[in-house]
Amino acid sequence: MTRQEVVIKVSKISRIIGELKYEMDLGGKIEFAALDPDFAHIAEWIKEIHQYIEEEPSPVLYRLVENIGFTDIIEDYLSSHAENIDAPSADLLEKYVKGMHALTRLCDSRRTEQKGKYTDLTETLANKEVATLLDRAVDAGLLDSHYQPTPKAKSVNLKIIAYAVSTLCKLSHPYSHFEKQWHKEKGNRFSTSRLPKRDTSYYDSTKALYPEVDFSNFEVAHEIDTLYTPQSEQDIKNLYMELVKYGYIAPDTPLEAFYGIFNKERFKQPIEWIKNQRQLAFLLYTAFSTYNKQNLWIKGECCFRINGRVPPQGLLCIGLQPDQA
Repeated sequence: MTRQEVVIKVSKISRIIGELKYEMDLGGKIEFAALDPDFAHIAEWIKEIHQYIEEEPSPVLYRLVENIGFTDIIEDYLSSHAENIDAPSADLLEKYVKGMHALTRLCDSRRTEQKGKYTDLTETLANKEVATLLDRAVDAGLLDSHYQPTPKAKSVNLKIIAYAVSTLCKLSHPYSHFEKQWHKEKGNRFSTSRLPKRDTSYYDSTKALYPEVDFSNFEVAHEIDTLYTPQSEQDIKNLYMELVKYGYIAPDTPLEAFYGIFNKERFKQPIEWIKNQRQLAFLLYTAFSTYNKQNLWIKGECCFRINGRVPPQGLLCIGLQPDQA
C-alpha cells in the first residue's frame, strides 16, 4: 500500500466517523445500514494503516490519525446503547475502537522516539537549540526541569521567553508553539498579556536572559490591540474542517483564505457564512473575544459574508444573548 492510499483511507475514515458522530449528536437510533457503504471497511483499514506506519514512520500520518478523533465517544456509545445496535455493526465498531486505540498508541510511541531525549517538548520545539535557550529560564526559576512554568512565572515572563526563543530559532507564530507547550491553548493565553506599568523588575530581568534579542518590535507590537489571534495552524485547520463538515462555511472555502481570518498578512478574502447571524455571533465570541472583546464585531464585518452581504455589527451584537457570553 502506498502513502497516498493510506492518506485516502484516513480521510475516508475521518469522514465516516464524522458522519457517525453527527448521528450520535442527533440522539436517535443510528441506522447503520444507511451509513456510507465504506463503513464496513473501517476496522480493516485501521489494521492496514497500522501496518504501514510500523514500516514507514511519518509525522504527517501521525497528525492525520490524531485528527480522526471521537474514538472515546464511540466507545461510550457502544457501552450505553448496546441494545440498540445490531450485532454485526457492534462487532465492527468494537474492532474499530480497539484498532484505533492501538494505532494511536503506535503514533504516540513513534512520535516520542523521533523526539529523542527532548520528550518534555512538543514536536516543533523538540531540538537542542530550543532546549538550550529554555534552560536559561529553567536556571532563572521561571520553568521547571520539564520546561513547564513555575508558580514564579507571570504571563509576561512567558511571553518574553516565547518571543526570544522564537526569534532566535526563527519559528513562525512565536506564541502558538509555546502556548501548546505550556497548555494555554484554551484559556489563560499569555500572548495577549500587557507590559507592566509600575513594577518592571521581573520584566527586565526576563529580557536580560536573552541579551542577543532585540525586543524593540516586541514592545511596540505588545501594546497594539488586535483581533488576529495566536492559534497554531493545526488548531485553525481543525476548526476549518469542523465548520465545513457541519455546514457552517461553504465547502469550497479555500483553507488559505480561512487562515487569513487569523493572520492579517495572509488575509485574502472574506469567508461565506452559511448559517444565520446568531450562530456567526457565537463563533466570533468564542473564537475572538479573549483577544479584543471591545471591537469584536468588526471581525464579522471585515472577515465574513452572509448571502454575499456584510453582516452588520449591530445585528451581530444583539444576536448573542447575555446568557451565551
